[in-house]
Amino acid sequence: MKCLLSTSSSFICLDWFLLPNFVQVNNVGTNIRKPTIEYKFEEFTHVMSTNFESAYHNAQLAHPLLKASRNGNVIFVSSVAGVVAISSGTPYAASKGILP
Repeated sequence: MKCLLSTSSSFICLDWFLLPNFVQVNNVGTNIRKPTIEYKFEEFTHVMSTNFESAYHNAQLAHPLLKASRNGNVIFVSSVAGVVAISSGTPYAASKGILP
């Protein structure tokens, strides 16, 4: 079994016999519900880092396995909050709307 660790505390482990159908799923999210003007820098950074940066860096981490499989797929789980105005908070909406 091959395991790769990322800086976001998540990891990718797989048996090499699964490689021909390698799929990576990025499904993570956190939110701090409050008015946009009340966010502290650290809170904004936490939401963006968890929801967007972790998915981006995990996709980078999985790239060698995706490339080696020649049939790899990446799935980004997003949110309707990224495309429709709901009361989930602006940083959350931005962090989910930026995902493909």
